[in-house]
Amino acid sequence: MSTTVHRQGCTTTVKRRQECRLLLALLLTCCGLAAAAAGRRSDADAVADLARSLARPPSTWTTAAGDPCSFEGISCSSSGRVIAIDLAGMGLAGTLHPSLSSLTALESLQLGGNALSGAVPPLRAPSLTSLSLDGNAFTSLPKDFPLGMPALRHLSMDNLPLAQWPFPHAIAGCPSLRTFSASNASVAGPFQAAAAIVIANLTSIRTLRLSRNALTGVVPAALGKIASLREISLSNNFLQGPVPQFAAGVAADVVDGNCFCLDEPGACDAQVSTLLQAAEGFGYPFYLARTWRGNDPCSGDWLGTVCDISGSVTMIYLQHAELSGTISPAIADLIDLERLVLAGNNLTGEIPESLTKLTKLEFLDITNNSLTGQLPKFKPSVFVLADGNAFIGE
Repeated sequence: MSTTVHRQGCTTTVKRRQECRLLLALLLTCCGLAAAAAGRRSDADAVADLARSLARPPSTWTTAAGDPCSFEGISCSSSGRVIAIDLAGMGLAGTLHPSLSSLTALESLQLGGNALSGAVPPLRAPSLTSLSLDGNAFTSLPKDFPLGMPALRHLSMDNLPLAQWPFPHAIAGCPSLRTFSASNASVAGPFQAAAAIVIANLTSIRTLRLSRNALTGVVPAALGKIASLREISLSNNFLQGPVPQFAAGVAADVVDGNCFCLDEPGACDAQVSTLLQAAEGFGYPFYLARTWRGNDPCSGDWLGTVCDISGSVTMIYLQHAELSGTISPAIADLIDLERLVLAGNNLTGEIPESLTKLTKLEFLDITNNSLTGQLPKFKPSVFVLADGNAFIGE
C-alpha cells in the first residue's frame, strides 16, 4: 500500500515539473515577444527622430507614424528590427539625432556622400559590421569612438572636416576590422601609438588608409610585418625617420608628402636618429615634425639645431617651445653637444644621468619646467640653470 502511494507521489511530482517547464517556456516566450515589440517601437521612434533631424529626408519617409521597414534605404529583420540603413549618396542634409544609438540591432549603416553635419552620436550596436561616414560635414565624434561596435569589419570615414583628434584607441575593441579608412579626416598626433594599436589588436586588418592627416613620428618596422595587410596609405602626413618597408604583395602609398630621412627604405644618419629619439621623448610635436625632415640636421632647416663646420650638432635651442613629455637619454649620443636649452616648457620626469657624460657640454638651461627627481651632478665646467622645477632637496 505504501509503495503505491509513493508512486502516485512521484507521478504527481513529474507532472508538476512538466507544468512548471511549460509555464517557464510560456513566460520566456512572452518576455521575448515583449522585448521584440519594445525593440520595434524603439527602432520606429529612432527612425522618426532621424527623419525629423534630416533637412531633406528620402521621399518615402513621409510620416513619423509609418512603418520604418517600408522606408527607402531601411532593411529589417523578420522580427521587425532595423538592421540596415543605406542612405549613401542621397544628397541628404541636416544632422543625426542622438536616438540613433538606440538602433541596437543595426548591422550596416551607410551615410557616405551626403552633406550631414554636426556630431556623430554614439552607436551602441554590437552586431554592426559596416559603417560609412565618408564625405559629409560632421564636425565631431564621440570621445570613445568606435566603442560599442565590437563586430565592426569595415569603417570608412574619409574627407570629414573634424577638429583634430588622435587615432582612436577604442578601435582595439574591433578585432575583426578588415578596413579602416580615415584619409583627410584630421587624425593627428604620434603615429607610433596608432601603429601599436593596429599591430597588437587588428590582426585581420587588410586595408589601412590614413593619408592627408597630421600624423607625426616614426613608422614602426613591425607594421610592415602584419600578415593580413594588403593595402596601406600614409602619404601626406608629417612622418619621420626611415621609410617603412612592406611585403611585396602590399600596395603601399607612404613616401609622398612625408618627412622621411630618405626616399626609400634605409637607415637614417646617426644624428638624425638621435634627434628623432629626442622628439619621441617630447611626444613628436607637430612643429618639430614640419622642420626636422630629411637626413641632414645641419642643413639649416632643422628648427633649434646649430652645427659646427664639420657637420656635428653642437647646440639645441628649444626654449618656450610648448614641449611636453620627457628629456630623452639619447641626447647624450650627440657627443659634440655644447649647449642644451629647454627652458620654459612643460617637461616632466627626471634629467637623464647620461647627459653628465657629454664631455663638451658647457651650458644647460632647463629652468621653468616640471622636472622632478635629483638634479644630476654635472662637471664644474658646465653652467646649469635649473630654477622653477621640483627637484628633490630644493
